[in-house]
Amino acid sequence: MKNIKFHVLFLSVLVISIMGFKAFDHFLARQIIARDAEILTEKFQKVIQDSIEQMEKLPDISSENFVCDDELIDILKVSVFDANFIRWMGITKQQTIYCESNAILRNIKDVQTHRISEDYSLGVVQLENTQSHELVLVRHVNDLFYTASIIPLEPRYFIPVECDKCLEYKLSFSAEPFLVFGFDNYDGINFVSEKTVLRSPYFEATFELSGNLDFYQQYNTISWVLILLLSIILASWITYVYWRWSLSSVSLHKQILQGVTRNEFIPFYQPIIDSRNQTLVGCEVLMRWSRPDGSLMPPNQFIPYAEDNGLIVAMTECMVEHMVKDIQTYGDAMPALFFSVNIVPDHLKNDDFFKLIKGYIDNQAFGKHRLGIEITERMPIDDLTQARSFLDKFYALGIELKLDDAGTGYGGFSYVQQLGISTLKIDKMFVDTIGHDDNFNAKTIEAIISFSKKSELDIIAEGVETQEQVDYLAQHKVYLIQGYFYSKPLDSRAFFKYKI
Repeated sequence: MKNIKFHVLFLSVLVISIMGFKAFDHFLARQIIARDAEILTEKFQKVIQDSIEQMEKLPDISSENFVCDDELIDILKVSVFDANFIRWMGITKQQTIYCESNAILRNIKDVQTHRISEDYSLGVVQLENTQSHELVLVRHVNDLFYTASIIPLEPRYFIPVECDKCLEYKLSFSAEPFLVFGFDNYDGINFVSEKTVLRSPYFEATFELSGNLDFYQQYNTISWVLILLLSIILASWITYVYWRWSLSSVSLHKQILQGVTRNEFIPFYQPIIDSRNQTLVGCEVLMRWSRPDGSLMPPNQFIPYAEDNGLIVAMTECMVEHMVKDIQTYGDAMPALFFSVNIVPDHLKNDDFFKLIKGYIDNQAFGKHRLGIEITERMPIDDLTQARSFLDKFYALGIELKLDDAGTGYGGFSYVQQLGISTLKIDKMFVDTIGHDDNFNAKTIEAIISFSKKSELDIIAEGVETQEQVDYLAQHKVYLIQGYFYSKPLDSRAFFKYKI
């Protein structure tokens, strides 16, 4: 079953990767095609502007004094020679040519022009007996025209085109008359097309670069072979990471079970001090994992996993067994203290844990000391009525319930009202703000304290680290202090010898 899961993961990631890389390649191709469409548009404007500048140098003419003599022909020839984009120039009116730079046989079928500025028009000349047409630029001078034939703006002159008969570059002028001029063409539908629009007071021109599949494919920057190779590598890596994570999870699960069998989960004790007389009154019992090599694993590395996978109750039982031995070994030399053990909702569904605690109490294993339990507000309890029914069995043993992380999670004050809470613990996240003007939320802390007093609950402040925090809490009659200001969590030897 696990092998099937890994194969499904590999194939799923492979397919998604191929689609993703191809989509990315398509995106790049469209961006490059759009860039080339812009280049062609800019080149067209450059051609027209450059040709206009050349035609502006020609002398004024009119039909009244016009003579097509050698001097004028030479002027036309020189103008064509000096121009970058003009291949023929003549003096015309309608479809009649009066003078020209060089004789080119032209049987003109049709001419369409429209204004592109006050003095210039752009036109298309359709020739007889051929599909050929040419783009002309016309300068209006009195009642005659200077007409220049513009060199074909073949797209392949300006952008790389490796395919044959695969693209079309079309200029469409929305004016009167409507004018369309194109370079190259191909059969079939467009696979890709990019448009840019140029607007002026005289016209709106659309420049469209279109191509078939062959044209599009030359813009693909990532080959199918490379896409497949990258996808296989990515799918293999993700599958490997998931496999390693699965192994780690299985390994952690087995290690925890082995740890329970070997009694590796031990208690550390964080003192709780009455700040009025600097007296040790109790502690919170915190779990640590003592590894076979003597190292201690921090709780954040195993407790969340244990809680999510139903292992925390057995680990707690292991820790309580160590705690009882510590109390029996060292507890007689200490004043009467309370020891608060953390529980989660799973503990309230497990008779084994209750029976263990009841057995210790029946045997007076705690001596003069008292056992308490703390339940965190960060985890939800699905059925408060059922939970209260189970807790009543602990209360019958003289065990009190404290609410840890108060104000930070799911339960809120409904836990206090329905679960029989005796003590409220102000969470470190609220205590940390004391003394910081930029984020101090005095109203929240005061509300928790006020509620506790009205509900006749004891109060413990967690995470206290400064004298300023101790003083502030004392001003609000909160005297039970837990935190690094007094002590970090201690192992058994250090705790039972603890002195302020």
